[in-house]
Amino acid sequence: MKSLRFENIWLLSKKEERARKVKFETTNLIVGMNHTGKSSLIKSLFVTLGAAPEGNLADWDKDAVTLVEFSVDGVTFKVVHQNGCRAIFDSDGSLLASAVNHANWTSIFADVSNFNLVLPEKKTDAVVKADARCFFLPFYINQDGSWLSGWDTFVGLQQYKTPVGAILDYFTGVKPPEWYQVNSEKALVQRDLDAHRQEHALVSRFRERFSKTMSLSGPKFDSQIFDQDISRLVQEVSELNSEQEKLRDVAVRERETANSALLQANLAIHALAVYDNDSSYLRDIEHDDLVCPTCGAEHDKSFMAMLNYAEDARVLRQLAVRLKVDARNANNQYEETKKKVRDLESRYASVSNLLSTRRGDLEFGDVVRSMGAEAAFAMFEKDLDALKGDIDACLIQIDEFDQQLKELTNAKRSKEILKLFRASYAAAMTALSTSAANAEKARLTSKPNVSGSGGPRTILAYYSALWRTCFGQYGSYSVPLVIDSPQQQGQDVENLPRMIRYIAKDMPSGAQVILGVETPTSEKFDQVIELSEPYRLLETKAFAEVDSVVLPYLDKMHLSLLST
Repeated sequence: MKSLRFENIWLLSKKEERARKVKFETTNLIVGMNHTGKSSLIKSLFVTLGAAPEGNLADWDKDAVTLVEFSVDGVTFKVVHQNGCRAIFDSDGSLLASAVNHANWTSIFADVSNFNLVLPEKKTDAVVKADARCFFLPFYINQDGSWLSGWDTFVGLQQYKTPVGAILDYFTGVKPPEWYQVNSEKALVQRDLDAHRQEHALVSRFRERFSKTMSLSGPKFDSQIFDQDISRLVQEVSELNSEQEKLRDVAVRERETANSALLQANLAIHALAVYDNDSSYLRDIEHDDLVCPTCGAEHDKSFMAMLNYAEDARVLRQLAVRLKVDARNANNQYEETKKKVRDLESRYASVSNLLSTRRGDLEFGDVVRSMGAEAAFAMFEKDLDALKGDIDACLIQIDEFDQQLKELTNAKRSKEILKLFRASYAAAMTALSTSAANAEKARLTSKPNVSGSGGPRTILAYYSALWRTCFGQYGSYSVPLVIDSPQQQGQDVENLPRMIRYIAKDMPSGAQVILGVETPTSEKFDQVIELSEPYRLLETKAFAEVDSVVLPYLDKMHLSLLST
């Protein structure tokens, strides 16, 4: 079973000059009343790794920087995040990859976590890699959305078509990671098979049409058909020429946009270079006063002036990254348009050449007749035999893959998984003092819809059953179990302690647990994080230390994004 574990998080606000570092143990309790930052701390873990939870963070610095250290099967990584830009580093601090958009980050996260689930997109039906939201969905109870019957844990999960069933099948073992690995290999062979079949059908049609116009007794030619071909080719040349002109106009405008964006980015980078020189001068100068080289005026070299200068540089660096990204996107669009123009030019040249040939003295027909029908039929048969051999080879491979997939999703395995889930569900509902009447018929996707104070306890029982199943014999991953604020829908003085006690004592063995609650508890956790001041999750006293840790990673991310 693969394992992902949270190790540390650093949160930094340059604007407020506040910060905080939290180290995570196996079981963690975060205690604090409303607005003290429990949810902000928890949500920052997921946002940093590319999974934005539902719910806004009140009075949170949008330019705050987060650095999360986590491990996958004992191998440590760090991810730095700011304003949608992310970079991942190894345990030595070496940059592995950086990303400015969600799609690129999804591929990076999938590679690092060995998460190979694929899902269909709702808009296009295209099969794409599942992202970090899908990875954490079964293991995080978000106070903003998860305590109800819907799966509103993360923002934007609706981009996938009915993803929940596939996600739960993946983590519980109904369709384990091995199934998706084999299925991806099968898909590659299936793609080859489809291409071979399409080519076989195309060659067969050509052979059939050729046999109607050419026979073994000698070639034939129809001048009326030839004239019709000429007319069609002339029309196609005209249409291609018109389309070329339109695309060339688009390309000119896009080139101007790309050049403008690149110029702005280069100006920002040049300004950064000037700042670096000025900053070095300010640090090294020995005098307390600064003398203007132009007018001779003297200025104080104050600490606040240095701070303001550094803040200006930070904003400029962020601007340079954004401009660089804009320039790259504009250039990519320009390159796509140029490719379309080249394709059109190639088609135009091909049709024009063929048209010129057909307007001549029927030289093309003379060549065909000189080859003879017999040689042409022999060539068709040779191609068809080769394609049939390729098709047969693909079918044999697909049969082997189908057998492997069948073994990985056999009925006995699925039945055992469902049995474990239902038994765990019933036991959890009994322990949490809620009705277990429907447990024997529950499906993996049957998230309960129970009103009143019993609703949150039933939800917790459901998630607990999922976790028991995911950590069971057929499970594939050990992922941190994160529960944010079980004090929902009026839990009384008897039931709230029951929920907290259940979380403290009845989670799967070895699972990392992070629980956020409003009031202290007597239950034992490896670590208790107490938050007391409203809207002050970050602290002034931690700023210098956290800044010294985070800044090198942030600078490496910016340099990487500016250089691409």
